[in-house]
Amino acid sequence: MNTKETTTTPSQAPSRFWQFWDWLIVSLAVFRSVEVPAIVALKFLQSSPHLEFTINLVTCSLLLLDIPLRFRRPVQTSRGILRGDPARLHYLRTYFLFDLIGSLPWGLINNHFLPQGNWSVPISFLCLLRLARVAAFSQNFVRKPSRFFIARRLTVFLLWIALVIHLLACGWIAVGGVTHGLTAGHTYIRALYWSVTTVSTTGFGDITPKTEPQMIYTMLAMILGAGLYATVVANVASLIARADSARAAFDSKIERLNTFMKYKNMPDPLQKKILGYHEYLWQTGLGHDHETLLEDLSPGLRRSVGVFLNRHIMEQIPMLRGAETAVLHRLISGLTSVVYTPGDTIIHHGETGSNMYLINRGEVEVVDPKQGVVATLGEGEYFGELALLDPDRPRLADVRARTFCALSMINRETFAMVLEQFPDFAAHVRKVATSRLAESDLRAAQI
Repeated sequence: MNTKETTTTPSQAPSRFWQFWDWLIVSLAVFRSVEVPAIVALKFLQSSPHLEFTINLVTCSLLLLDIPLRFRRPVQTSRGILRGDPARLHYLRTYFLFDLIGSLPWGLINNHFLPQGNWSVPISFLCLLRLARVAAFSQNFVRKPSRFFIARRLTVFLLWIALVIHLLACGWIAVGGVTHGLTAGHTYIRALYWSVTTVSTTGFGDITPKTEPQMIYTMLAMILGAGLYATVVANVASLIARADSARAAFDSKIERLNTFMKYKNMPDPLQKKILGYHEYLWQTGLGHDHETLLEDLSPGLRRSVGVFLNRHIMEQIPMLRGAETAVLHRLISGLTSVVYTPGDTIIHHGETGSNMYLINRGEVEVVDPKQGVVATLGEGEYFGELALLDPDRPRLADVRARTFCALSMINRETFAMVLEQFPDFAAHVRKVATSRLAESDLRAAQI
């Protein structure tokens, strides 16, 4: 059976109705998988036949209604998206029988249409066949990209364990493993206790099988419990390792760095500055290998990510204000990320620059050689734009990192290519450049 099928296309999310319907059907299937074994084992609804009839009628009607709806929905498989007859044929070959048999009201059929016999209990458990659909849904749900992937996987895994423990407890009651004469609540608690201790492989021997059917059932439960216990340990270890994989990689990098600095006999102040730099990268997420992650995206998605991260800063730059989207896309795709530590000089007075900087995080100080600190710039601001407008113009001041700074840098080559590709934008830049350069000359004369 191909349990990897979904009912959504990769390019179109399901409508709200289908999302609601899928969750409803899965919830009903899980409810019946809990309710029917409990009814068979504990017989707690025998005194309320009308309530039992109503519950069976409503749940089974909705589950049966799901079957014709499945024939009308496209299915995504490993071979692609199937629609129409291929989709219906695929459903017939995979989940149709499981859904049909698992949706029938076997309790009502058994009570009203079949002669009573030893088959009444096994027939009632046919509703568990619907769990095949639940398994496929939970698998797709866990694999769906999400910020809460680990929490999703752990939650689904624990719910499956709880369901298995419940079913084993009901089965233990059905084979007579609990002393008769107790209330339904006390009976279930004792059976649940036996199920948990058996599945966790820590059975204390206070509840033991007495008959051969109970012994056979216990052996099967112990085998299942051993496999489930191993699965629990493996999955929890995997989740913990995955949750801390980034930190483990960072710690390994720091360990190698410490070894290198010790081998090279670097002075302690320099070592502390290097370690502080890497700690800043870790705390802000800048140390993660974002470029490698984005390489797997399509060019369009990479541009969209870049625009989302930088557009609010780009639009504050006078010469870029009002620029068409294509211009911003091209400039953003040419951005380079750099990080400076406190005290680092980013721009030196008197040098001819070739880069403009956008401040994504942190603060910088603009330092005039004569007047000292004349301005402090922070997140969302920019500096050094005159280097793009006049390559021969020297820098008018030093710019020094006041804190750890994460900057985006535009170089003159990228900017020149954009001007060549977009003549209208180039004309706009020339107008802005004239006024900006005049202002710069005026400030230089005043100094």
